[in-house]
Amino acid sequence: MEIVHSKVSAAEVTIVKAIGAGDSRLLSRTGTELGRIIESALKRREDGGSVTSCDMAAHSLAFLAVSAADGLANKGEPRQLLIEDARAAASDFQKDMAACEKQAGKRTGSHTSVEKALRAL
Repeated sequence: MEIVHSKVSAAEVTIVKAIGAGDSRLLSRTGTELGRIIESALKRREDGGSVTSCDMAAHSLAFLAVSAADGLANKGEPRQLLIEDARAAASDFQKDMAACEKQAGKRTGSHTSVEKALRAL
């Protein structure tokens, strides 16, 4: 869980920077990297294991990254809808990350930077 927490935290920072720079490629690449965590969690669940809160945080952050990347690549109403999806995922991410930190024994931090970056779009 420590490794997943670290990867998700690093991805959060990368995503905030990518949104600020309007870098849809970096957003997509980060979403893909988080996808590996999600695939591992699904495999673990199929094998009778459990999915952690950190896995769920990776899922919501990956969805946010992909939605934001697609939003940046579009204009008009499609862009607006995709950014709205990303904002909803940002809310889920905040909840999932708080649970992840609690489960990992970390101090709960503020994870509003992604939502703030999306508002700037």
